[in-house]
Amino acid sequence: MLVAGLIAVLSACGGGGGSSADSNSGNGGDSGSTPPVTPTGPVVAAIAASRVSGTAPLAVQFDATGTTTTLGLDTFRQLNYSFNFGDDRGLTWAVSGLPKNTETDGPIAAHVFDVAGSYIVQVTATDPVSGNQSSAKVTVTVNSPDSIYSGTQTVCVSGAGHYTGCPTGAAKTTSLPTGTGWNGKRVLLARGESFGDISIQDGNAGVQVGSFGSGALPMVSSVGIGSERPQTANFATDITVMDLAVANEVTQSLGKQVLLYRLDLTSASDNHGIYTGGMSYWAQSDPYRVVPTSAFYYAQQIFLVENKVTGSFNDAGYNFFGDGSQFAMLGNVMGVSKYHTARFTKLRKAIVAHNELKGINPAGIYHSLKLHSGGLTPYTDAYVDDAWYSEQVVVSHNLFGNAADTNQWTVAICPENDSSAEGIQNVLVQSNTFVRNASTSLDLALGGRSLTYRNNTANGGAILEDQGHTGALPASWVGPYYSD
Repeated sequence: MLVAGLIAVLSACGGGGGSSADSNSGNGGDSGSTPPVTPTGPVVAAIAASRVSGTAPLAVQFDATGTTTTLGLDTFRQLNYSFNFGDDRGLTWAVSGLPKNTETDGPIAAHVFDVAGSYIVQVTATDPVSGNQSSAKVTVTVNSPDSIYSGTQTVCVSGAGHYTGCPTGAAKTTSLPTGTGWNGKRVLLARGESFGDISIQDGNAGVQVGSFGSGALPMVSSVGIGSERPQTANFATDITVMDLAVANEVTQSLGKQVLLYRLDLTSASDNHGIYTGGMSYWAQSDPYRVVPTSAFYYAQQIFLVENKVTGSFNDAGYNFFGDGSQFAMLGNVMGVSKYHTARFTKLRKAIVAHNELKGINPAGIYHSLKLHSGGLTPYTDAYVDDAWYSEQVVVSHNLFGNAADTNQWTVAICPENDSSAEGIQNVLVQSNTFVRNASTSLDLALGGRSLTYRNNTANGGAILEDQGHTGALPASWVGPYYSD
């Protein structure tokens, strides 16, 4: 069934509706890829890394959408992809139980390298019908944070003046850095203590924030990465925030290469959530803007990995809300919010995998996962407007829904409402588990073109297909849909 309708795909999608290659425009990071090769078979694999070097923990996205074939197949959905990250330490994802060292299904994958070393990452692309396959490799070099942040490049912070467990030679202080004081530093907060807001403004790069000592995670009031009203085009870049408890929200507005890792947002505060991207006001409407729009670019290489988020019915937000290109949401557990558990307003070249998104909200009309877009404009890295469509997204091995929620639709991958002309194409929804509640009428709502769902399971019934909220879409943006 997947092979059938290929001609319809090419006709409806206009050959894909945009380039599948990254257009870095100077902002995409130090990407790496395999060199061009002379085809020797019907399938020729390709792999590109969002970056090929950096400091542990290093988050990297891998993109095999450049794979080609002479078999007349849609390489995004009709080939099987298997990634091996060369980092087998016996670790598994808590939600799916699958190994962290491998990723299967679609041509987009991501991995966090926790240990310094050199890693050979391989993707194998296989035609499941003929068995023809091809592999490609890329090497990723990961540096030790103890080396990169040696001596006073590491700063230990303890309001109580307790520094047991602080690395030898590190600077010691009782207060958090301010301004550009974060730049090029590893800032470690004392476990068991509470701190104010972490504010890593523009002008900072190469920053790690974590913890030292023993006991409970350090509690911070909030985390902010990037300036809401930037005063410089040197946006916050290469930022890792990890192993903290956060009382309120985490925000990231501009910049790239951001890893939010093992953060705990499960305290009793009503103002909870992780928010990324979403810069249209500051780019267009801010009367006090000093940075020209030509300097803006969309959030890129954003990684949310193994965070825990629990909001409440009283706050005015989401467990996650945002957009971006080269995005990875891996191994997170989220589930109580006023609105959608996770909402992507626009998404390109992304993987959403191994998460538990419960979808518990008070109204019963929101979703565990909602993915829509800004419109029908192709994506460019440089900021133009917010009207670009979502494409090349893999949604796999997640646990969606909860018996305690009251949602009627569990997952919606479609325009946000019937009056929105928001394009979505080339999304693969595979190997997920949908948990139904007493009000569930639809596990998965689809509205777009070249959308594929397969190998999903539901507790209590079959997966249902619906062309959700397609009323304002041009006919060329509606279907085909594929299942097996």
